[in-house]
Amino acid sequence: IPSHHGVRVMGGKHEYSVIGHRRAKIAMVQAFLAGAIAGLLSLAATALINQLIELKWVGSMSVIYWPITGGAVFAILFALFEAVVWRNKWINWLVGIPDLSGRWRVSGQSFNEHNEPKFDWVGEITITQSYEKLKVYLKTETSSSSSVTAAIVPEGDDGFRLIYSYQNSPRPGNPELQRHLGHCELLFDKSLTTAEGDYFNNFSRMTHGTMKLKRK
Repeated sequence: IPSHHGVRVMGGKHEYSVIGHRRAKIAMVQAFLAGAIAGLLSLAATALINQLIELKWVGSMSVIYWPITGGAVFAILFALFEAVVWRNKWINWLVGIPDLSGRWRVSGQSFNEHNEPKFDWVGEITITQSYEKLKVYLKTETSSSSSVTAAIVPEGDDGFRLIYSYQNSPRPGNPELQRHLGHCELLFDKSLTTAEGDYFNNFSRMTHGTMKLKRK
């Protein structure tokens, strides 16, 4: 795993925050459901076993019963919610977290430290997202970058703002470019089909620019 200026860049998704959303509330609801489901399953299993014993289909001494724990049910519910359930449009509306995952066409313009245009560029952003984790990966002809930290801010009727820091790595054959850190803010419209924003690079590349995204 390469590092730069003390920041370790992870290969997979990282956790992200959502302003105004408390994941603890979702966990409490899941814990309550897990306890209720585990209790119902245990009662149903006990009733079934007793019925089988009464019918003499099984012997009472041959039955080994492991109670269904709330912890096991919670783990299953959480895994399903993390990977799939939260994307349901109704559940998604309730939790208030936009599903930004997918591939996005990007067109950008870079400026130097004197706010003078340097060049235009194009690329593709791939966002992989689950309920708790997210990754933003940008690929262009000359370099690629991966997010390190991220946060989502609801902006009411304006949509959702994605704020993230990233590490950029140049592709081989571009000796004038150096690995660097940066910061980006993108405002996604409420339909989650387009976005616009700004970015700036620091340390070895004191540049900034604008970006426009369109979902592929």
